[in-house]
Amino acid sequence: MKRYLYTVLALVMVFTIVMPALAQAPNEDPLDVYKWDYPESFGNVTIAVIGDAGHNLKPYEFWKEDLAKVGITAEIIEVPFDAVYEKEMAEFVVGSGAFDLVTFYPAYIGDFAGNGFLEPLDDYMVKEPAAVWDPAADDILPPFWELYCRFGGKSYALPIDGDILLLLYRKDLFENEEEMAAFKAKYGRDLAAPTTWDEYKEVAEFFTRKKGDMLAGKELAHNFYGTAEYGERGFSVYWFLNRFTSNGGMYFDADMNPTINTPEAAAALQNMIDTLPFMPPDVMAYGYEELKDAFLKDYTAMVIQWSDVPKKAGDPELSEIGGMVDVAVLPGWAMEDGTVVHRSMMPVGRVLAVAVDSANKEAAYWVAKHLSYDRSLDDVATMLTGLDPYRYSHFAHPEAYKMFVSEEAAADYLKGVEANMAVGFPEIFIPGSAAYTDALDLQVQKALTGEATPEEALAAASADWDKITDKLGREQQVKLWNQALESYKALGLIE
Repeated sequence: MKRYLYTVLALVMVFTIVMPALAQAPNEDPLDVYKWDYPESFGNVTIAVIGDAGHNLKPYEFWKEDLAKVGITAEIIEVPFDAVYEKEMAEFVVGSGAFDLVTFYPAYIGDFAGNGFLEPLDDYMVKEPAAVWDPAADDILPPFWELYCRFGGKSYALPIDGDILLLLYRKDLFENEEEMAAFKAKYGRDLAAPTTWDEYKEVAEFFTRKKGDMLAGKELAHNFYGTAEYGERGFSVYWFLNRFTSNGGMYFDADMNPTINTPEAAAALQNMIDTLPFMPPDVMAYGYEELKDAFLKDYTAMVIQWSDVPKKAGDPELSEIGGMVDVAVLPGWAMEDGTVVHRSMMPVGRVLAVAVDSANKEAAYWVAKHLSYDRSLDDVATMLTGLDPYRYSHFAHPEAYKMFVSEEAAADYLKGVEANMAVGFPEIFIPGSAAYTDALDLQVQKALTGEATPEEALAAASADWDKITDKLGREQQVKLWNQALESYKALGLIE
């Protein structure tokens, strides 16, 4: 992503303005899990909300009547998925006051809160009555609260989406007797969800077939591939980081020296390169939608994807594999003692924050609280959004996830998400996160497309990271990074 050094002309942006039509709530009857109440009317105010375009803005449609009851109209400003940072930062820098409520990916909180662009929320959270104002932070999983929403000892945001990457696989294929026998004959072990990244590559190779080949006793009408990953510029770096962090990787040492240019990092990137032949040939153009469709439309046996995709598998308009999806922990690396270290990256996620220059801060906060808590289970337990569980209560109600064939299947899905969260690995939660991540993503792309070797790409990324640190102020970055490390340790995300 481009950094936030903009010309005046670049700051004049064109947005798509959508006035949401009334949409049916995700459940016929909203779930009665939380006890909350409406505030007094805010007096017919319009709240300008910015977010990434698509299904994750649907809650404003679902609950339009709730907002209307308290005198709020939401004006939705949609921007592309990969343009959230630069669009919001550009408006913040010029102080346009264009937004009241901002949706962003929480790794950006250091840049946004650290530069004074967000309203602190602690005073709003303790207002009375609690049924109106309290977002029940103690119900939020600690990483999604402490990392996503807080900076410098203050609360600046409320979560609406708890993202983590999962390994999804076709259990009907993995349990097919013919395929199991063929795999055992070829590799000398049982066919199962891969435990290591080497096994992942082997399973991907095994299931890659040509049109006309047989798969689970049926002739293929199209080419079929073992797996798929996010290849598009901007976020593919996280699929590398799954491998790197499970191979013992960390972003920086305590002095902010980059630690991404190591033999272990090169081996992780090489594994990703070596697995590419068993992915669709256009995988380097795959963003979220293409990656989702490749799996749900029956073109791959596995996929590494966000945790909303299993919910969408139950929609016959989106999926051809309903009831056939299982969730496993992402593969890891085998250590010398025989243990396998797993790490699942937690990229993106979404939080809501009140812009410091909003003219309607109290109303904007209540909308954030209403979506983050009051209506949150409805919004994550539906296939109509891409929002995922982030509260303890979201995991305690499998009966809410009616897109699965049974409550037991929903419980299995939630257990799979929890298992990956147990080995979750955080992004870089300090100022400059967007710049560091983008610089690494660019070099990962060069390695994947053959423009550079893994060693060359990682060396270049390391040099770029040093430049970013020096530009932002090394002494301050070292201080903030060590605070971040302490937070990671306190949350049990690293040792």
